[in-house]
Amino acid sequence: MTSSRAAQLASVMLALAAGCADFSRGPAPVAVDGGADDGGAPSTDAAVAFADVEAILIASCQRCHATGGEAGDTTFLLTGDAAADFATAGRFVAVDAPASSRLLAKMSGNGHGGGTVHAAGTPEYETVSRWIQEGAPQ
Repeated sequence: MTSSRAAQLASVMLALAAGCADFSRGPAPVAVDGGADDGGAPSTDAAVAFADVEAILIASCQRCHATGGEAGDTTFLLTGDAAADFATAGRFVAVDAPASSRLLAKMSGNGHGGGTVHAAGTPEYETVSRWIQEGAPQ
């Protein structure tokens, strides 16, 4: 193979790799409108409501964490019913030690069979983290 042909092939491979999905993250999250004018991220001034967290969980987790889903045999099942999902999520948070919450650990791939869903530092992770830090209100 000529060096110019090799360079072309390398260029195509790089372009393809750049466009590939990060399969470890799962499906793309739905944008959560927190009332801010900054692309939909919740305002750092306003409290995070469970509705913001549930939107993230439904978009990112419910595909597997539902009855009949790949993770349907776990205790973390999302139904789309806010009260039921709040009770479920509440079992995975530690308001007295937010950073040690199982929900954050699982989201970031720690002990999660589905890998990393939202890495620490992502807007989704930070929204859930703030919700827990604020006492995980409904």
